[in-house]
Amino acid sequence: MKQGDGFAACSRMGALVLIFMLAACGGGGNSASTPQEAIAQLEAAGELPKLERESTLGGIDANANGVRDDIEAHIERKYTEPAQRAAAMQTARDYQQMLLVDKSDAVAVQTLIDAGARASNCSFEVFGGLDGFQRSYQMSRELEAMTTNTKDRLKAYLDFNRAASGSVSSSPKENVCD
Repeated sequence: MKQGDGFAACSRMGALVLIFMLAACGGGGNSASTPQEAIAQLEAAGELPKLERESTLGGIDANANGVRDDIEAHIERKYTEPAQRAAAMQTARDYQQMLLVDKSDAVAVQTLIDAGARASNCSFEVFGGLDGFQRSYQMSRELEAMTTNTKDRLKAYLDFNRAASGSVSSSPKENVCD
């Protein structure tokens, strides 16, 4: 990610919020009359990544690597440096598993919590530098939002967080990147 990409992302999000507000008020000259149409227009223009909205929690993962194909395509476009791309894929894979894990299986939930700690440490390590924490955090929040892009996916993610509530995890010391 280049310097200023955070501002560009904030500008796009600000534009999206403005479009939603204008669409709700019926003004602004935007031809979109619903938030869904506004999103579709931004996706078509390349301002937002085009996300699949299948009714399944897992979505489409044709190569079975644990990351939805639309999210993987976004990662490949955005993160050209191999280590950053790998860290983003590791993070996306963990978010995807949070949707799919059996929330009643405490061992599986804890295993995923530990994997998430590894992914988080990996991204901090890889993005490094003075603004590394912010860039790592921004990448994680973006992938979280993309992963939970439907009502059912968001519900499954919230269910995972409820199942994980009160758990304890330690920060891994080595071998954090897959």
